[in-house]
Amino acid sequence: MTKPLTELPAQWLLPSGARLQPQGMCSLARPQLTRGHQARDFRFFDATLLLVTCGTLLVENAAGRWALADACSLMAVAKNTQVNVHKAPALDGAPYTALFLTFSSALVTEFHQRYGHLPTSSSAVETCKQAALDDELNDSLQFCIRGIESPDVSALQQTHRALGLLLALHERGVVYPRPSPAGLAERLTQLLAKTPEHPWTAALAGRELAVSEATLRRRLAGEGVSFSTLLTEIRMHHAMMLLQTTHLGVSQIADACGYRALSRFSMRFRRRFGLSVQDMR
Repeated sequence: MTKPLTELPAQWLLPSGARLQPQGMCSLARPQLTRGHQARDFRFFDATLLLVTCGTLLVENAAGRWALADACSLMAVAKNTQVNVHKAPALDGAPYTALFLTFSSALVTEFHQRYGHLPTSSSAVETCKQAALDDELNDSLQFCIRGIESPDVSALQQTHRALGLLLALHERGVVYPRPSPAGLAERLTQLLAKTPEHPWTAALAGRELAVSEATLRRRLAGEGVSFSTLLTEIRMHHAMMLLQTTHLGVSQIADACGYRALSRFSMRFRRRFGLSVQDMR
């Protein structure tokens, strides 16, 4: 069985001292970097909303190029979008800081069930789309963020606040596509992402998903996915987020991503993103 949150090692803490939390209907991270970096083919596993509060962010792929350089606009990114990412601190040397808010497929599906009948001024977000952060939209964003960060706000209230934010975006022509029914690869992604530090094997994951290892591998192959590649992808993106949002040491991050050998972790990270772990800090 997977390790419950209450058994996570005490050293896996955010700068505030709070424990790392599994993703619920929505989740929030606050990346901070003292120097610029570039990462190739970064994948957004969920529908994501980005706000740069200091510094600059540039994302690009074959479909286009999008930039955020102030706190006056937001960037919506569609689920499973892959882009090359460039981040830089402010010209005066102030650290790069941002908000990274993700919405689960379940939340986006619920939004479409409730509000999918409403007319919209544009098509769904295909890759990235920007919107001006006016006062009313910012109120909705901050209300949602306070709900995520407050221990006194229930999961139900958090969901309603997130739906309100999605509705405010909808009114400005920013709509995430309705998710397709989850295939086995999607269910496996959700499973692995909850506890990337776990010593996962295809056999163990298959048991958790109520299929045999052979069936798991065969059905993943049918979706163009391999178990080992997906596990590595999830762990590397988890590492990228921890490097930007926590004060954990590199060895602790390696352990939090399921790697007992620091050299192997460092090699995988460089191979995946084209930069070393040390380049991130």
